[in-house]
Amino acid sequence: MTTITIQCDSDTNDISFVDGRNVAFIEGSDACAQNLLQKSLMRLGEDQYNTADGVDYFGTIFTPQPNYDAARQSIVQNLLRCPDVISIQSLDITIAANIFYYNAQILTVYGPLKTEQQTGV
Repeated sequence: MTTITIQCDSDTNDISFVDGRNVAFIEGSDACAQNLLQKSLMRLGEDQYNTADGVDYFGTIFTPQPNYDAARQSIVQNLLRCPDVISIQSLDITIAANIFYYNAQILTVYGPLKTEQQTGV
């Protein structure tokens, strides 16, 4: 089954309006890539309908004693919940100047996809 979703603007991650009035839909690998980005942007507890969804940035990274293994596990669990994801091939994490960066190579039903994200305090 192919993923279909509302297209979001790549700069602000807001819903994209094609002609200023109508929403655009995307499907397949583009929809999967957008879903992966949105899953990594969501912080744990941010979704009021599912407070267990999201990456635990504040409980694992942005604490007095960061736990990188727990952060990695939180990201992996969240990304694997996306439809059409088969596995995560690699996940590189870097933290510099209170900014958390990650780069992931993900195997999907559409083939390999790359997703990157940065999050700051």
